[in-house]
Amino acid sequence: MGLTPQEVAAGYELACEKALELLPALVVTEATEFKDVAQVKLWIRSAITSKQYDNEEIIADLVAKACVQTCPKNTADFNVDNIRICKIVRSGVHSSAVMSGMVFKRGAEGEVKRAKNARVAVFTCPFDLTQTETKGTILIDNADELQGYAAGEEKEVEEQMKGLADNGVSVVVAAGKFGDLYLHFLNKYNTMAVRLTSKFDLRRLCRTVGAQAQARICAPAVNLLGQCVEVREIGDEQVTVFECSGEGGRIATIVVRGASQSRIDDVERAIDDAVNYYKALSKDGKVR
Repeated sequence: MGLTPQEVAAGYELACEKALELLPALVVTEATEFKDVAQVKLWIRSAITSKQYDNEEIIADLVAKACVQTCPKNTADFNVDNIRICKIVRSGVHSSAVMSGMVFKRGAEGEVKRAKNARVAVFTCPFDLTQTETKGTILIDNADELQGYAAGEEKEVEEQMKGLADNGVSVVVAAGKFGDLYLHFLNKYNTMAVRLTSKFDLRRLCRTVGAQAQARICAPAVNLLGQCVEVREIGDEQVTVFECSGEGGRIATIVVRGASQSRIDDVERAIDDAVNYYKALSKDGKVR
């Protein structure tokens, strides 16, 4: 005669209680130094070896540096979302690196490809001439009126870009496309243009650089702008790096390189396991 569901549940609860009683005896050591790269590498190595036996040393070094870099003063507040992964197909795992800040697989839109000690303005709208909700008709009688209409439009755009430049903005990040006219004046005022299509990436970037996103094209006040050590492109993959430092920019990106997409995906899973293992250790510090 089989067991009833109630008896099965009772047996399961009893087994769990006995397992919990054995847990203290399974503790190997207790982690204390969460900001020592060498110690962190030893703790997370086992989580990596189960998925990447041949590259555990390289990956452990990458994850340890990223975790130590983003770990706050109160280690219990460590957030796994502060460690990002950017996957680039080419080269090998040994070419992977950790960067302070955020890395996006997208190049700059205009001619300016690099900016140092940059002020960053973030916009949630396209950087282009807006279209009205209703259609209108403009009657132009001669060439002078046509030239004046175009000149007025250009003057308005130039005033907007000049206002950004006067506030010290050297990098503009927008959620939509950049129009040709806006790109022309951004290049004229030596301003770098970066387009991001994900609203989540925009939010993380605002948190990283300390900027407040604007809903329309304007010249934001200085206190609404973000600060960034350097913005540049790397490699032959058109990757834009927002490199930040200090308390405000506690986000690290692990740039994973590999010969194939499947290889990179395997490395990503190993990194994810190691970061979450570090998160678990930061809660109680018991290494089992």
